Parts: sequence; structure tokens; C-alpha cells
Amino acid sequence: MNKIIPHDIIDSSETVKSLFSGMAISQIIIETDLSEGYNGKILMVAIMGGGVGKIVCLRSGDLWHREILKNTQKEIKDLGFTESAVYELGGASVRFEPNGDILIHGTSDDYGSCDKNLAAELIKKKFPGNKIIVMY
Repeated sequence: MNKIIPHDIIDSSETVKSLFSGMAISQIIIETDLSEGYNGKILMVAIMGGGVGKIVCLRSGDLWHREILKNTQKEIKDLGFTESAVYELGGASVRFEPNGDILIHGTSDDYGSCDKNLAAELIKKKFPGNKIIVMY
């Protein structure tokens, strides 16, 4: 199985190329959508095809992992990537501790557990000053 690398460069889809003039996908699709202080569910997703190449992103913002997936699918379509597909790669929960630590724990009842080490890497990029703690 090929490892999916976060934020590959846009592939050769002519429609998407004309829309974004060769911009890196990281300038278009936010890699980690997580607000400081967030306490709740996260979902790791793979976005593939339709000009995106293949990327892994982390999404949050709903009480249910399935709703985070639906919201991400809508987000990608609204960005103009109508031929791209969004696949769930598992979920977890995140909690910002009062001391600034970020705790990743739990799993998704719908999609199983995400790769918490990769989730920690993605979160660390967004919050480089915070200690990330992974609980299995």
C-alpha cells in the first residue's frame, strides 16, 4: 500500500490548473482545520483525484465524525474540486489542556481509529509551541 504524503502538488487536471495556476495544494486546502482550544472529535481524511493528487488532512468541528466527513466533502466541492473524492481514514478526539498540552485520544465509532502519530504531526505543524500527547 502506498503511503499518502500530506500536501502533494496539484496534478495535471486542466480545469483545476486553470483555476489555481499551479499553486501548491497547501495554499488552497487547509491541512489541519483545528481551532485553538478545541475539545472534540477529529477526523483524518484522504483527498484524492480531480486535480488534488492525494493528500491527508485533519478536520474537526462537529459532534459526529460522519458529519465532519460530510462537511469536508462539501468544503472540497465548494473549492471547485468537483471530481475529487474524500475518504475517511479514522477518527479520534482532541482536548486542549489548561497548560497548553494537546491530548489526542479515543476513536471513531463509525470509522475506527486514525493514525494518531500522523495526527500528532499534523497538529504539531499548526501548533508548534504546544506539547502533543497521544493516548492509545
